[in-house]
Amino acid sequence: MNYYETLYIVHSALEAGRLKDIVLTVEKSLKENDGEVVATEIWGKKKLGYYIDKQKYGTYILIQFKSDGTKNNNFNIQMEHNPSILAYMTVKIEEDGIRQQTEDLDTQIAGKETKTSHASHHVVEKSSTEEEATTKVEETPAEETPVEVEESKEKPVAEESPSETEVASEEKVEE
Repeated sequence: MNYYETLYIVHSALEAGRLKDIVLTVEKSLKENDGEVVATEIWGKKKLGYYIDKQKYGTYILIQFKSDGTKNNNFNIQMEHNPSILAYMTVKIEEDGIRQQTEDLDTQIAGKETKTSHASHHVVEKSSTEEEATTKVEETPAEETPVEVEESKEKPVAEESPSETEVASEEKVEE
């Protein structure tokens, strides 16, 4: 038996339940073609290097399997005809390249969802009195709220030139 891995990209707009169905369909297709699934990893939603079917993002999934290789062509044809799969690539790997399956499919899907939906970023602040940097986590809002800017209803104040009466009164004082 030989070892193979297939990395495929699924349409990113699919929700968790539909993503699980696609992964299970791919595994079922692999078993029908005399393959044995060794490990499945969901890498999560990532930006594509170029547009595929007008999509900018995709969910990457890696599946490793054992097969004699005679029916891999049938498996690839089934991947090609699946409309939810944007792209795929199957390569032969060595036995020492097999990954250990650490989490089940549901845990992986749930983990990738929470990481992408609860985006937070770290800000490093440096205090003027202290030399050490402190890190604090700021939550980014899910939706950006527009900031309303109130326009001033007053006319802008221009530099005022002295009025004619003031100039006349100053001239009389000087005389």
